Amino acid sequence: MSIGRRLVKASDLSESREQPVSKALDNTTPKRILDRCDLQGGRANNAYVFRDGQRGGRWCLYFINKETMQRHRFVLKRSNGRLPSPTPDGLDDALELALEKFIELKGKTDRGEAVRAMTIAEMVTRFLDKEEGRISNRPHEGITAARYRLLRNQAKHFLEFCCRKNGPGASKQVHLLRRSFLETYQRWREDTTGENDKQGRKLPRPTTLNAEFSTIRRMFKEVPLRHGYITGDQMPEIPRAKVPKDKSLRRSSLSEEEWIQLEKTSRLYWTQGISRYSATGEPLGYKLITRGQNKGTESNTPITRNNLFGVNKDKHARQSKRATRQKDHRLMLYLAMRISMESGIRIGSLRQMRWSHISANKTLSNEDQKIWCLIEVPAENTKTGRHYELSAPCARHLEHLKRLTKGKDDELLFINLNNRKALSDRIWRDGLLEMLVEAGLANWAEDDSNNCRKAEVKSGKSLSWYSFRHTYITLALERGVPIATVCSNCDTSIQYVQEHYFHYDAKRATEALITGRKRVPKGGFSADWMKDPYVKED
Repeated sequence: MSIGRRLVKASDLSESREQPVSKALDNTTPKRILDRCDLQGGRANNAYVFRDGQRGGRWCLYFINKETMQRHRFVLKRSNGRLPSPTPDGLDDALELALEKFIELKGKTDRGEAVRAMTIAEMVTRFLDKEEGRISNRPHEGITAARYRLLRNQAKHFLEFCCRKNGPGASKQVHLLRRSFLETYQRWREDTTGENDKQGRKLPRPTTLNAEFSTIRRMFKEVPLRHGYITGDQMPEIPRAKVPKDKSLRRSSLSEEEWIQLEKTSRLYWTQGISRYSATGEPLGYKLITRGQNKGTESNTPITRNNLFGVNKDKHARQSKRATRQKDHRLMLYLAMRISMESGIRIGSLRQMRWSHISANKTLSNEDQKIWCLIEVPAENTKTGRHYELSAPCARHLEHLKRLTKGKDDELLFINLNNRKALSDRIWRDGLLEMLVEAGLANWAEDDSNNCRKAEVKSGKSLSWYSFRHTYITLALERGVPIATVCSNCDTSIQYVQEHYFHYDAKRATEALITGRKRVPKGGFSADWMKDPYVKED
């Protein structure tokens, strides 16, 4: 059962009822209709008032919507909730209320608006049902199950905001909401979360809040507005969370020192099944020098322990098949890290890459072809839905991976060697965390609520597999690679790179700006016009 259905009660729903006209005779029987009186001017819509014998004699308005051929029945009551007398003496009050209600509803039908009201809970339920029907495993043909879970959580926060103390409530009709009722949403979310991030800023972050505001806007536009339950003037004002001026928009990437440390420790220790840290995460230190004048002092050789094949096993000890597979998977993840750093490809595209997507660059020399290769990224494997091709110096990494997996053209690059299927999300996630911890860039933290391993990066960065793409773009721009070339090779826009990666440095741009100036026609960029003709130069 969806969130909206759980929170809304049947008694809270609108008292309007819609049924096809063909079913009207089944419910509007003489036993139910008492003291019927036709409404003046409503004969074309078969409008009349009556006392409902099945509702304690309450006065009701009945009419037919000729446009949609739906019948409607409303209980008549004043704005303060007072009902006309449930006796024949209340006819005059009932006619007065019925005429006002009929004029209002007739105007709605003439404008193409819905006659029946919609509650907040009904809006959320219909929106989530529609989004759940869009779940698809095919790229760019709907949404993923993870995306639907995110929308469901955002809708849950919105309903909790509406159901808070002094809130409108889930049974509030959407056309009766104040346009500014969301102005306190950000403060409410920050107060209910009650947590800060590593920089001391309140959670949730502005980007999270803006994503929730976007979903709320979609709910109002795609359900009540589209189906005529509200007009454009009744759309609530959706605020936008302000991002602090000192908040950097740069993506988390690795510095050169961090990358060198991560690559070195992953290659020398992690892929070999050994570690420089104890099981509790404490460094083991360095071996002592046993000979010479420095005997007894620490050397540069770290103390390691075997964390894959067991402890205190010599090199001739039998290695289990499971541990051997884990070691192979570690090497595969190391190569994935190297390929990502050399190409800037998105991790989602890399995980879906097949051997048939890789080809040689015939425009290069034989020596360069041993280093550089072409990678085709189909549209269904990209975030943007565009097909593109990139060039990257990762041919040797791919050859090593090919020997390890013995992959065929139609197989994925990174597969579980036990079943030849794609590596699981857990292997990708835990592998990166283990490499970061082994490099000394992160410390193990308590597992999350789902018993998933968790690590805290010492620098406070939010490092993920995407960070290698961010690092590639950052380092390429620092090397002076033209921004247009970087964007084309990474399938992104110049504007996005300028906002998140590129920072213009005039001091370092002189060499680039002087390109081609020596070949322009004489005087084209000459400074002779600035010289004083009455001053002789030596």
